[in-house]
Amino acid sequence: MIDGFSGAGKTTLARELRRADPSVTVQSIEAFYLGWDGLAAGPGRAAEQLLEPLRRGATPEVAPWDWRRGEVAPARRRVVSGLLVLEGVGAAARPLRDAASLSVWVDTPAADRDARLRERDDWATYAPHRAAFEAQEQALAASEGTRDAVDVVVTHDGGRWETPRSGARP
Repeated sequence: MIDGFSGAGKTTLARELRRADPSVTVQSIEAFYLGWDGLAAGPGRAAEQLLEPLRRGATPEVAPWDWRRGEVAPARRRVVSGLLVLEGVGAAARPLRDAASLSVWVDTPAADRDARLRERDDWATYAPHRAAFEAQEQALAASEGTRDAVDVVVTHDGGRWETPRSGARP
């Protein structure tokens, strides 16, 4: 599981893992949100639709959020091969944590996250929702204690992934 706030570098890390091992399946938890105001529902929906079927040895049937239409889309099979990397805000929340062999928090200063978000291709779509979504992600991380509960905290600086030094949680 790769968690952190918007713009931290979660998707970048997941893509790098996939590039290093093509058998990795990357799934964004965004498919499980219930729209711009539905972040809190994401972890529970991901656990129910993705992880529980995998635990039973079944192929998950995922009913993703259709961001263009603003509603839940019809369920479709989600084949998972190799290692599953679930990434996105809320990916290491309690409903998902016990299924993780490793959970990671990507820690990036707020100013850097904001700059990254503004450089993304989807910034124009995201911008009107930024403040409300940021409040949701801060509330979810605080209520879940996510950063303190993960196995490792990393930062992405200048193309390198690093773990904090000097007494910070590894």
